[in-house]
Order: sequence, then structure tokens, then C-alpha cells
Amino acid sequence: MGLLNVGVQLTKPGIIFGNLASVLGGYFLASSGHSVAPLRLLATLLGTALVIGCSCVLNNCIDRDIDRRMVRTCHRALALRAITVPSAVSYALALGIAGFSLLWAASNVLACILAMVGVVIYLGAYTYWLKRRSHWATLIGSLSGAMPPVIGYAAVTGRFDATAMLLIAVFGCWQMPHSHAITVMRREDFRAARLPLLTLSQTHRQIQAYMLAFLASAVLLGVVAQMNVLYFTVVSGLSAYWLALANSPVRLIDPTRWARTLFGFSILLILALDLSLALNSGRQGSLSCGVQAPAIMRSGA
Repeated sequence: MGLLNVGVQLTKPGIIFGNLASVLGGYFLASSGHSVAPLRLLATLLGTALVIGCSCVLNNCIDRDIDRRMVRTCHRALALRAITVPSAVSYALALGIAGFSLLWAASNVLACILAMVGVVIYLGAYTYWLKRRSHWATLIGSLSGAMPPVIGYAAVTGRFDATAMLLIAVFGCWQMPHSHAITVMRREDFRAARLPLLTLSQTHRQIQAYMLAFLASAVLLGVVAQMNVLYFTVVSGLSAYWLALANSPVRLIDPTRWARTLFGFSILLILALDLSLALNSGRQGSLSCGVQAPAIMRSGA
């Protein structure tokens, strides 16, 4: 495979674009009552994309032995030894330095710090420490997956408030059923890689619990952030259908097909949520609770 193709593949572009939709949702949610600065928005998107790309490359480095055992990932560049580990690490560091520098200089300090927290959780707590040891790795990793909308929100407001905390809760709870669906779809791969797995009944119970937690936290977010009717309609309607899919009798007949349906709908749900956040027009403010960037950084380009 060509060098350019390897470089793109290592960054997992699908993950990057999916997360950038959430950055946009958080950014435009916060922009209600604030001016939208195009250069700051572009810097936030590009900086976050570079940081996520850095994390994905380093994740590939750490997981290359696991990737070789799984059908889904055995074609990855590091699993095939199409690139050396030192070269991949150097590439990741270049992406990371560029991304963090852009967030720091053109967005604000808080957005940069939140991106750093996401990287530490994803690479340290999730990938390196817990992924091979405990099924609780998914819950810890969900905190990292919830950072993109908060980065977008903080890029505008320069503060970490109740709305930001609820964004973490909502996106973290969404990620749990989404991730559990993957473990059911790719159960044989996970066994081949000797990764911790829940039983199907345990997985189903957790999926139900986190879907209900998603709905509760999303409704609370709507109340705290004073969202419009569109938001509540999208959240309640799609969450109800998501829960109905989770309880479909198909899970007892064909768990793989059931999980694939759940997984596909979860992607549609989060994109709809991102859009409803961006289109929110009823918000006048949010409850503040303490962590705020210096004013000089909040006024950045």
C-alpha cells in the first residue's frame, strides 16, 4: 500500500469525521447567544481532527498484536508491518503537536486541555491499561469519546459548566450501547484477540440501562441548556425506537443481525442529536459551575 494511503488509514478517517460532527454540534449549541467566529470554528475542527488522528495512530501502535488476531483489523498497516512502529509514532507526534498547538493558539486553553484529557483517557486508561484486562474499559473509554462535543462547546464559551458536564453524560451513555453492539457483532474476533467479554444477557442488560441513562441525561441537558422543541422531539422519539430495537426478539434468534441493526441506528441517532444541538435556537444560557478560561483566551480568533 502507498505511503499516503497508509498515513490516511492509520488516522481512522471514519472516526475523525464522526467525531467532528459532534464537535460541530457542541460548537453551534454554544454559539446561541455568541458570535460564530469562522476562523475559530475552522481551527477547532482541524485541531480536534489532528488530535484524534494522533490518538488513532498511537492506538494502532499499541494494539498491533491484537489487530493481527482479528479479521476486522488484520489488514491495518501496522498489523501488516507496512510501516514501522517508530515511523508511526513520529507521525502521531507530528499530528498531535500540530493539533494541540492549533487548539491552544486559535481556539482556547480549555478546549486544548479537554482534548489532552481525552487523549490520556483513550490511550492510557482505555487502550494501554484496561482494554485487555476488564470489560469496564468500555465505560472508561466512553469518557474520551464524549470529549469532542465538549471541545466544541468550550471553544465558544471558554468554560466548563453544567451543560458541558451533561454533554459528557449524554455522549458517554450513547457510546456504551454503540460499543456493546460492536462486541456482539464481532464476538469471534474479540475471543480470538482474548479480550474480556460480557455474556449476551449481561450485554443486553447493560445496553438497556445505558439507553435509559442516555434518554434521562439528554432530557436533563435540554432543560439545563433551554433547548427548543425540535431537540426534545428528536431525543424522545429516536431514543424510544432505539430502546425498542434493543428489546427486539431478533436478539434471541440472530444476535449478530440484532447487534448490526442496533449499531447502525446508533450512528443515525448520534448524527440526529448533533444536528438538533446545532439547530437549537431556544437557549439563552447555561448553568455555570466553575472552570472558566481566562478572558484573553476566550476572545481568540
